[in-house]
Amino acid sequence: MASPRREIAYAPGVIRLAKPWIGPPELEGVAAVLESGMLVMGARVAELEERLAALCGRRHAVVCGSGTAALELALEALEVCDGAVLCPDLSWPSPAHAICRRGARPQLVDVDARTWNASATALASGRTMETRAAIVIDQFGSPADHPAIEAALDGLPLIVDAACSLGASVAGRPSPSYGAIACLSFHPRKLLTTGEGGACLTDDDDLAERLRLLRNHGQRGPGDFGEPAGNHRLTEMAAAMGLAQLDRLDAIVSRRRALAARYREAFAGFDLQQPAPRAEGNWQTFGVVLPDGADRDAVVSGMRDAGVEAGRLSYALHAIGSLAGRVSGGPFPVAERIERQGLALPLHPLLEDGERDQVIETFLRVSGGPG
Repeated sequence: MASPRREIAYAPGVIRLAKPWIGPPELEGVAAVLESGMLVMGARVAELEERLAALCGRRHAVVCGSGTAALELALEALEVCDGAVLCPDLSWPSPAHAICRRGARPQLVDVDARTWNASATALASGRTMETRAAIVIDQFGSPADHPAIEAALDGLPLIVDAACSLGASVAGRPSPSYGAIACLSFHPRKLLTTGEGGACLTDDDDLAERLRLLRNHGQRGPGDFGEPAGNHRLTEMAAAMGLAQLDRLDAIVSRRRALAARYREAFAGFDLQQPAPRAEGNWQTFGVVLPDGADRDAVVSGMRDAGVEAGRLSYALHAIGSLAGRVSGGPFPVAERIERQGLALPLHPLLEDGERDQVIETFLRVSGGPG
């Protein structure tokens, strides 16, 4: 299958790790906003919220300035201000930072060696009397087993960090349809991008109203300030981009799945992420875990020398400096191994078949194979 036509020129010579698919609809949408003079919280934001809620099977979508802001708003709306919040150890730091910024402690759990997601068993075992909520992450666009997790947590407020999993599903439902609140990110590496942006999705009318209050200075209406709150609004320009991106989301997901299928075939001897039961991911990131003893950084460097961008796959949160002395839990052998040996390979909807084949050849040659 050929990839979609390139619509924006990029620097030649390097196969990039990630690349947003941006073309005339985004440019025209942003231009129309600028011409209108209505730049914040107008009709395009409202339409984006309506379409996101319908796509994800939720009653409400509340868009905001970033995926990190969505996590912080979700925790605040759930009134988390102390105690502990369950969170996978394998992640970009945003979920744990959001927990700390709300005055709580990340109670970290290791991830499953096959799915690279936190399991229902691990989360339930990590729960204590101090646990106020749980954040469950859909690693790299592959959903966690949300039905099992909801059952195991037995009423504990659940936030689904679906930053990477728009377009993915589990048990026949969109992954962001689970949890008291699900959070999306629209960063350029995500499936749908608005430059920066995010959203909280919920079925609870009261939570939705609180989220809208918290993102907009605590205003119930013009000049009616209900409580101290920040400014986490999404611009109309960003919403115009998001609407254009939604129109091609199916094509984005389809292309990513096709590329990932070929990668999985070519790299079958390596440690690859396996879907949870009943889950279908979107392959926001394609990761490979090298054998123990292989030099991950040398492989990344060698690939870049050959014109193929690759990068570190993720982080073990307990080991990063910003969280020193702020977390609990452990041990974390799986997260530590993925952090040490994992790398991300180029995968995006503008990746041509020939480039895909070059990635495969380069990685197999530089890594020396699965060993």
